[in-house]
Amino acid sequence: MPGVAKSALQGDLSMPTEWKAVGEVDKLFVFPVKSLAHVEVENFNTGPFAAESGFMVDRQFMVVDKKDKFTTSRKFPCMSLIQPEVTQTHLTLKYPGMEDISVKIPAVETLEGCKEVEIFGDPCKGFDVGPEVGEWLSDVILNDPEGGMRLLYHPKVDSTRPDKPTNEEIAPNMKHGDKPYFADTFAYMMMSQPSIDELNNLLGEEDVDLVVEEKRFRPNIFINGEFPAFAEDEWAFIKVGEVIFRNSRACDRCVFTTVDPFMGDKHPQGEPLKTLRKYRCAEDPAEKKVYGSAPLFGVFLAVEKCGNIKVGDKVCIGKH
Repeated sequence: MPGVAKSALQGDLSMPTEWKAVGEVDKLFVFPVKSLAHVEVENFNTGPFAAESGFMVDRQFMVVDKKDKFTTSRKFPCMSLIQPEVTQTHLTLKYPGMEDISVKIPAVETLEGCKEVEIFGDPCKGFDVGPEVGEWLSDVILNDPEGGMRLLYHPKVDSTRPDKPTNEEIAPNMKHGDKPYFADTFAYMMMSQPSIDELNNLLGEEDVDLVVEEKRFRPNIFINGEFPAFAEDEWAFIKVGEVIFRNSRACDRCVFTTVDPFMGDKHPQGEPLKTLRKYRCAEDPAEKKVYGSAPLFGVFLAVEKCGNIKVGDKVCIGKH
């Protein structure tokens, strides 16, 4: 069965001195609240831990349940329909059939006295935004205002996530400090139109009645160009405008890919995850131990040179 022979970057991983254009930025997305709806933007600043656009910071808020476990659309797909709006002082959440709720963003610059939680084993911290929005989220997600959901906030300071352990075999290009606020694993994720097109071709070959697009996979950066599907897997560094990103490692995928971002429900046959598992799982024994049955689709990025990127910016890779 086909798969990904080796996802870890190979060869020369030094910063390029010469660049060549391979495409351009097609779309940019910020997700102010982990697992809720996206906000499409024309540009964003590349902070070390998150994309920043206006008053929005990527995954700066997160929903937790009454046991302080982070809560996502993997279990409650309706969450992906909750639309966030952020101003300098307030977060507003909107959901079909519900009155909007607007809450004041905590005016804090440290994380003293805040709640401690975990994201996939990573300890992290966040401020509880208050009971009112917790009851609103509980009503939407659980149909029970007393369900115990809470909303946490991470101020724009250093991430409270720990550094990841080094693994030269799996992620030779990853560095200490490659971490986000409340995103699952890394601060940035990039995908390409050629890779989406190839997945749709594979879905067609498998007689799956589904056409997917990029929003289902929740990238921050979506690019297009005249390059093969999955070519981005092998780009050690990516220059977007004047910003330079480093490819930390491949993005491993889960059941979230089965959630329709427009309908807020899961595909009844578990697609496109089922097809991705057939064609995009790791074949290398060491990578299999890490990724298991999680297919690889898209790449996680870290910022080497910060700045602002915008839709239409040239996407360049090293000439060597």
